[in-house]
Amino acid sequence: MLPIGIHLSYWQVSWSDDLEPLILKAKQAGFDVAEFPLMNPLELDYERLRNALTAEGMLASCGTGLGPATDISSPDPEIRQAGLDHLQACFAGAEKLGSPVLGGVTYAGWGLFPDQDLPQRRDLCMQSLRLAGKMAADHGVTLCLEVLNRFEGYLINTVEQGIQFLDEVDSPNIKLHLDTFHMNIEEDNISDAIIQAGNYLGHFHCAENNRKIPGEGHIPWVEVHKALQLARYQGYLVTETFVNPAGEVGRGLTIWRSLADDLDQAAYRAAEFLKHEVANV
Repeated sequence: MLPIGIHLSYWQVSWSDDLEPLILKAKQAGFDVAEFPLMNPLELDYERLRNALTAEGMLASCGTGLGPATDISSPDPEIRQAGLDHLQACFAGAEKLGSPVLGGVTYAGWGLFPDQDLPQRRDLCMQSLRLAGKMAADHGVTLCLEVLNRFEGYLINTVEQGIQFLDEVDSPNIKLHLDTFHMNIEEDNISDAIIQAGNYLGHFHCAENNRKIPGEGHIPWVEVHKALQLARYQGYLVTETFVNPAGEVGRGLTIWRSLADDLDQAAYRAAEFLKHEVANV
């Protein structure tokens, strides 16, 4: 049985909301893993969070996102360095929490679509990632690049692109991060794409086509389950669903209507669904 988790921002209204009480919520819902959004990694009390994980018997995974001021594909060397500094802080935080991975939008600014110099930005991104891969290795963390849909990113939209990207970067501490929400938009066949990812796959997010919890949409979970088996995936399965339109988190993820009547009950249903339908790889 693969460990199942939930992204703690599921319950957040603001990215700065305290994460400690959300660890207990994740545990009570039936998850094994709490995924931490390291949006402001220098501001977190890692000792307190690690103690809370230990008290609840929970594992950790981590994710982050780069923005205009931290885009490691930027032509501006100061912005690229700021991005590397951010990733370095995230790697250190992930190590303190005991997370084996740092996933998310870790290779370019999320939602940024420059209108020129795309080949140059791709090359600069690769140069930055070779440095980031070494930093990740120093902290015992695998850096995972999330394959995004075309409306949220432009560099890596499909598994095929991601594999080519990783082959060119050539860093053993960098892998792909897949998410069924994004795959539903971009991949011709979700199952085939997971199998194609194979050993390149380092982290996996479970969400419906409508960003609801797993089991409440049309993602072909039977096929996803079989594909994960064929890919011999041994990592975490993390529910990353955004269902609450409130606050900066809801607005930032363009959630304009409530997608769950009760957050805690929906989280419980998500955990039960993953345990019985997907995690027994």
